[in-house]
Amino acid sequence: MEVFEGKTWISGQGLVDTCVGVSEGKIVSVKKILKGDKHTVTDGIILPAGLDMHVHFRDPGYPHKEDWKSGSQSAACGGVTAVVDMPNTNPFTSNVETFNEKVSLASSKSLVDFGVGMNVEEGLTSKSWFDTIPSAFWKLYPYGISSEQYFDLANEVLKKTRKPLVIHGEHPDHMHNQPLHKLSDHTQNRSRAESECLSAMPSSEKLHVAHLSSLEGLRCMPESATSEVCPHHLLLSLDSCASLDCKVDPPLRSRNDNNGLYEAFREGSIPILASDHAPHTIEEKRSEAPPSGIPGVETMIPLMLNEVSAGRLDLGRLVNAMSEAPASRLGLERGKIAEGFTADFIVVNLKQVDPIDVDALHSRASWTPYQDWPAVFPSSVYRRGDLISYNQEPIGTGGGQHLFG
Repeated sequence: MEVFEGKTWISGQGLVDTCVGVSEGKIVSVKKILKGDKHTVTDGIILPAGLDMHVHFRDPGYPHKEDWKSGSQSAACGGVTAVVDMPNTNPFTSNVETFNEKVSLASSKSLVDFGVGMNVEEGLTSKSWFDTIPSAFWKLYPYGISSEQYFDLANEVLKKTRKPLVIHGEHPDHMHNQPLHKLSDHTQNRSRAESECLSAMPSSEKLHVAHLSSLEGLRCMPESATSEVCPHHLLLSLDSCASLDCKVDPPLRSRNDNNGLYEAFREGSIPILASDHAPHTIEEKRSEAPPSGIPGVETMIPLMLNEVSAGRLDLGRLVNAMSEAPASRLGLERGKIAEGFTADFIVVNLKQVDPIDVDALHSRASWTPYQDWPAVFPSSVYRRGDLISYNQEPIGTGGGQHLFG
């Protein structure tokens, strides 16, 4: 047994001076005093590592933007030890063959543990594998289909699924494509898409709304559904990021939206923090038709730890949002430092605030909207008890396991 000693976040208790005993990737004991074969006294506080249930690692199909190696190294260096990859790769993850291909790729390359989301298409619920394929969830996009199809598919899956249905919550009839001359044009093109979509969605405990972006969308959330919010919809607005580099779906909005979502996040009515890590190269972002998406898996937790350090966010709320709540939503025994849980944790010093430097990040996108923003990066990151990142550098390669396999 390996023992880690230090001030540790224990759910329901807060920060406690304790020892955490780890064996074969699991936490086997949490006690005031423990003896083991190896003993590490940490120089910071021990927190559960992050589980990011919304990333786009672009593999297969777009390895110049990202692949499982670079994406997972980014995750690890930012304090995330488990991710769920979205299905809009090339080909889309929409059947057994493409699902198995992605799991195989991730198993061979990923430094962090992983799950895979499955795309919702016509006829999904009648497939022989609908009840058995070990996907993390179903993902429904509003692109390339009518609004009638979109809502029919949502209702059909919700009636039959035993796992979450994650929706990109924008109404197909309210996603317009007028030419973009400035970032606010993109926001205007989709000004009502989120609220119109969410107000028309059915109430279901199986429904999960990805990347909530507006105060009006928050007000229209279906009863019983859960939601997530990304740092860029809490910290960036049209006032602070006017460049088309910051084009994302759903779009950035006003500081009033930031403030309203942040307050809901603080209160826990938006329970989950996710990155929507969606890398494109800077050349693509500055082309005549810039794609939507920004990199974020490596900066998500460091940015929000700085919010804690600055006194704007409670540490317990952040730990719940980045670790406990996503694990619970996906039915996984992770996200807590407790006996029987996976030994995934990070060591941080909340007084060690450093500017984000794009040259120190690991995504193939090689740019960030958060250049020079203050952040608290973890000094050490452990996946199943193994050190996989130290001082913002990945340790080792591969070793990630399928969360649902």
